[in-house]
Amino acid sequence: MKKFKLQKIVPYLLISSMLLTGCGKKVDCNYPNRHVHLYTKYPGSRIAISTYFDSEDESLHGFARQEDHMDITKTDEEFYKIITRNGLFVGEDYFNYLYQLMASKHDYLKFYYEYETTEVYTETDSKGNTTMHTRTVTHSGWHDNPNDSDNTGKTRLYHHRYYGYRITCIDGKFQLERSPLVDDVRQILGEYPYVCENCVEEVYEQFKFSRSELRYLDPNEFDTFAQPDLGNSTPYLGATKVK
Repeated sequence: MKKFKLQKIVPYLLISSMLLTGCGKKVDCNYPNRHVHLYTKYPGSRIAISTYFDSEDESLHGFARQEDHMDITKTDEEFYKIITRNGLFVGEDYFNYLYQLMASKHDYLKFYYEYETTEVYTETDSKGNTTMHTRTVTHSGWHDNPNDSDNTGKTRLYHHRYYGYRITCIDGKFQLERSPLVDDVRQILGEYPYVCENCVEEVYEQFKFSRSELRYLDPNEFDTFAQPDLGNSTPYLGATKVK
């Protein structure tokens, strides 16, 4: 199988964690050969991510089409259709972006509240007679206020994990596979080299505390989840192993 590698274009990135979708109008292109166009995203003045899409859209996934293009084969075309549909780029080439993405995500706590109110409602029978009734309504949910008197003590610690993709070819058909979730994106970049802009998901673990303890809880003092190795800003974990 041919090994595909998207070309590295811009070496310096800062963070942008929102994935934009949708496309703009088509751009006229008279180039006769099969090709893909360079698309670049500039979330800020010193931020850039570039990739190749099989598209003539003016914009796609928040990336803007450039005139630069690259010839591809018919087989390549199937590969780049997957890249295009999912807004993928090579994570290792733009690891500074991924590093800043990890650095921007912090564990946090949510607290479960529950309380009851009494509501008055009316009912009208078939003769038009109206009677008034009361009912008890339970209100509940999760919020970030540890001092709320309606907190139950149930607490969730939220954590961020990361994923990537690999593209395999089986019997001549390309398939996209998503990686397991990991605490440090470098744990999967070797096997799953492609990422999208917002390649992060939240997970949580639930606990029970007394209500009086809630205000003193610090998410940084929990050892429930492993943290990414932010002391190492290179694309490689090397000897520094994330547990």
